[in-house]
Amino acid sequence: MRITINNLASEAHEEDLRTLFELFGRVGSIEIKKDQGRAFVEMSSKSAGKEAITELNGQNLLGFEIEVFEAQKAGGKKSFRRKGKRR
Repeated sequence: MRITINNLASEAHEEDLRTLFELFGRVGSIEIKKDQGRAFVEMSSKSAGKEAITELNGQNLLGFEIEVFEAQKAGGKKSFRRKGKRR
């Protein structure tokens, strides 16, 4: 299960996330996007991922209240609306 973490401190490292998420199960890959304040964690099982989301969402990590939720699958359809007048 792929999990998204938002509002991540720029000081956060892979070891910080691995230590935190391993409390709930085996962690596969970790990808940190420091410029976006976001990270992605791959958990070995859906049940471990759901437990991690429930327990960690809203928790403090390095002075920041993190948002933790299931990542959306890539390739999903998105609709965009343009604002303004039609010509």
